[in-house]
Amino acid sequence: MIAEAVVAARAERAGLSLPPDTVAALVAHARAVLAANARLHLTALTDPEAFVERHLGESLDGAALLSPDVGGILVDVGSGNGYPGVPLGLARPGLRVVLAEAARKKADFLRQVATSLPEGRFTVLHAQVQRPEDLGGVTPVILASRAMGNWERVLPRLARALPAEGRVLLWAGAEVEAILRRDAWRGLRVRRRQPLAGRERSWIWDLEKTPTVSSAPTAVH
Repeated sequence: MIAEAVVAARAERAGLSLPPDTVAALVAHARAVLAANARLHLTALTDPEAFVERHLGESLDGAALLSPDVGGILVDVGSGNGYPGVPLGLARPGLRVVLAEAARKKADFLRQVATSLPEGRFTVLHAQVQRPEDLGGVTPVILASRAMGNWERVLPRLARALPAEGRVLLWAGAEVEAILRRDAWRGLRVRRRQPLAGRERSWIWDLEKTPTVSSAPTAVH
């Protein structure tokens, strides 16, 4: 059983002081994932300690990279079991979170989870999100991706929908360094990366859009 005191302590280690109702919502989501796991195969981690560290803890570490007053829409691409999108939205209440999931049964699970979360701040997009037009008119300020297949192709396309100050939070390994050198990724650069505790060469990559430099017009004499 996942205890609220354990989750609150893990949040503190991430640098977050969360109110009791937020901790309770995090625990309720975690318990829902474990309860539905046998039917939906939402996680390979069923040991409570490992579950809290890998799913909740790593998601809260990502939330700590965002300003407490951050606002706008965050899209969790390939949300699956709701990590990291649910903890990101709960820890940063100025965000409205879109949980994008292609699998119908998992999307239905996320819709059920959303009914117990703060009203109007979590929505589910049942879609195969591959490019900006798949977002259904949503304009995100942040994209988040954790354990999504084919992210190296999908994320640079979706990043075109971000505003100039847009961010991408990516849970991945050292391969990101080489991938960022690809032409498709030239619109993004690393702001910082946060090591994941107990996981060798794994980080949360905090990326931002590369500013577009416009050259000054040539004077005509």
